[in-house]
Amino acid sequence: MSGDRMTVEEMNKKYPNQWLFIIEPITRENTTTLESGIVQVYSTSRDDVHKASRKFKGDAAIRFTGNNKSPIQRPKDPWYRPSNLN
Repeated sequence: MSGDRMTVEEMNKKYPNQWLFIIEPITRENTTTLESGIVQVYSTSRDDVHKASRKFKGDAAIRFTGNNKSPIQRPKDPWYRPSNLN
């Protein structure tokens, strides 16, 4: 990872059909809509990304960049905050 902040659009273009673990997320004011962040881990496996999230303390997000209509890859919420980060 380069450690550079990226917008959601840039993440979608650079990491198509990937699960992303995003640190330092910035959301729209008064919402949970992700605007930008730093991609720390990416994988086609949701489990790999969730495993990486368990080791991290701080603000973070998990997001899937692919088609949310896929029953296999569809997250419950495109913006997911792991419970260990509360």
